[in-house]
Amino acid sequence: MAEKVKKKPSFFTLRRWNSQKMNNDVPLDMVAPNLASPRVVDNVQSVRTQNSPAVSRRVNVAADSKPRKLSAGGINELVQCALCLEVMHNPKMLPCQHTFCMACLTVYIADLAVVECPICRTRIQVHGQNFVNELPSNLYIDSLLNIVGIKNMPVKTSETPPSTPGTVGMQSVDLFAAGVRCCHCKTMCDSTEVSSCLHCKLKFCQVCWLQHLDDMRTQMAAIIKQLDVAATRLDHKIEHFKDRCERIVEQINIAADDKINAIIESKENILRETGVLQKTADMSALALKTSLEEARTVAKQAMTFTDPVDEQERVSTFMNLHQNAVQLLSDVSKWDTDSFVFDKENFRLEMDTATPLDAESDDPVPEVAKQNDPLESENSLVMYYRSRNFVPHYVWRKTSRPCGIGLSPWDNHLYVCGMDSHSVLVVERTQAKIVTRLSHEDMLCPVQIAFMKSLGEIYVTDKWKHCVHVFSKEGEYLRSIGQKGSRIGMFRSPEGVATDNTNQHIYIADTGNDRVQILQPDGKFIDQIGVVVKHQPSHTATVWETKEVTCTELNTPTAVAVTADRVVILDSGNRRVKIYNKQDKGKIIEFGSMGQRKGQFRQPEVLAVDPMGYILVGDSGNCRIQVFKPTGQLVRVFGGLGSQPGKFGWISGIHVTKQLDIIVSDTKNHCVNFF
Repeated sequence: MAEKVKKKPSFFTLRRWNSQKMNNDVPLDMVAPNLASPRVVDNVQSVRTQNSPAVSRRVNVAADSKPRKLSAGGINELVQCALCLEVMHNPKMLPCQHTFCMACLTVYIADLAVVECPICRTRIQVHGQNFVNELPSNLYIDSLLNIVGIKNMPVKTSETPPSTPGTVGMQSVDLFAAGVRCCHCKTMCDSTEVSSCLHCKLKFCQVCWLQHLDDMRTQMAAIIKQLDVAATRLDHKIEHFKDRCERIVEQINIAADDKINAIIESKENILRETGVLQKTADMSALALKTSLEEARTVAKQAMTFTDPVDEQERVSTFMNLHQNAVQLLSDVSKWDTDSFVFDKENFRLEMDTATPLDAESDDPVPEVAKQNDPLESENSLVMYYRSRNFVPHYVWRKTSRPCGIGLSPWDNHLYVCGMDSHSVLVVERTQAKIVTRLSHEDMLCPVQIAFMKSLGEIYVTDKWKHCVHVFSKEGEYLRSIGQKGSRIGMFRSPEGVATDNTNQHIYIADTGNDRVQILQPDGKFIDQIGVVVKHQPSHTATVWETKEVTCTELNTPTAVAVTADRVVILDSGNRRVKIYNKQDKGKIIEFGSMGQRKGQFRQPEVLAVDPMGYILVGDSGNCRIQVFKPTGQLVRVFGGLGSQPGKFGWISGIHVTKQLDIIVSDTKNHCVNFF
């Protein structure tokens, strides 16, 4: 019989108990669930081993035949109740999917209406007194308890287990029977009478299978209930999210309306302020015009005197008329001295009187060693500028209100734009005398001048005529480029002008249109700098749309210079110097700001570039000249407010020769300084 048992390990083992050993040999299956922890099981086994060797052998056989009961320590943690810390008995599952003993849950819930899960703290509503009893059983935990050999059954109170007749005094005998055992009731059944659960991976008899289906149905109802609760919760969350989005949209609209109203209010204030300035200027201009007409009438009457009058009276009339005319001419020249520009970044009018200030400047540093050629290296040029004593070796005072200046590339004569004389003076440098004049009946206010050596042409910008006058190198008037307007090829108060002899292009600072235009010598438009196209969103009655808006990043540019690969623009309104690539017109660098400190500007008017690309800026409002490296690093500041040599009243023109001689025109001191 023993050999048969060993050959058929798949049969189920039946134990026969010795009636004389029953008091000390209690089966593990009969132990109460709350006592069936690994520690209690070990104690029970030790007691059995001490009392009887037969029991010891029986326990060992049972352990060998069922190695899955107590060998896996991880299973014990899964079947342990989190409340009593013992093996679960009659496990019940909360809606949050956490499982506890039924008795523990009954004590934990007591008479509370709302409880929290001891593990995840989910709040659970208690419905009725039989809430714990109606909770679904955890089939998975129940299956694990069956695997480890712990049954959720009441503890049997029988003192002696059933015994088999004729076995008294004999050792336990393992009997094997064919068939499949139900995992729940442990009944041996034919394979045809057993159902296998795909979920639990366990086998049940027909009776237990129906009970198992009922348990699954109960759990399915709980799952459906949880899904319903989740769907309701999702609906609430969707509604809350929608309300929050609607609230945010409302806040955005309110904030946008506030900002729009503030901008509109600022706009109205600026427009009102501009209107006041314009009205004041119109009134003062009207007064000046009236005074001029009266002075002209008196002068004409004095010239047409036919009746004999007292000579003293005529002399007195002449003297009064002369004084009045001088005062009127002075008032006319100062009429537009107050300047104001619109600050786009801060959205305000920036007022700045033309009264120059004595700002910071540098004293020359002692030169360590005399440089033979300042253009030899960057260090030598920097030392040249820093150590040079900028006191003019000659001051030319034979014109009133000189403006732009330049040296012709063919005869090295100095050309000086005379704003009041409506002409350009040509001066021979060695003898400092006027050789000839460039003039035309249409020339009103010449501002700056440039030369095209390859064509032998001279270009003069006319601020009041809104065009560029073209002369030949012999002084012959050739043509006029442009007219007043904002379209390409047109100008509004142009000032700065420069030429690119390599490509035969003309660069014109279109001051009133906030741009720099590039033209051919015949006036044909090529390109422009500073004007960009941006995509700006606009809101209609129904949707938001994006439209292209043409805007400029320049603000009243007054000067421009061209090198081999760069275009340097003086953005006077923004108090900055901006450098662009000559090929793709992309901005490389910009520097400067509003102020009186070194590196800052106040109404800069002109600039020039030396042979090594160093930039000299005429900071007219601060009455000084600042020298910068091509990278924008400050090198030297010289000048100051005054009329003595080396001081300036208002810088209106600057030119640097190939030998680093600096020529500066001063419109308020009515002179041209040679450094």
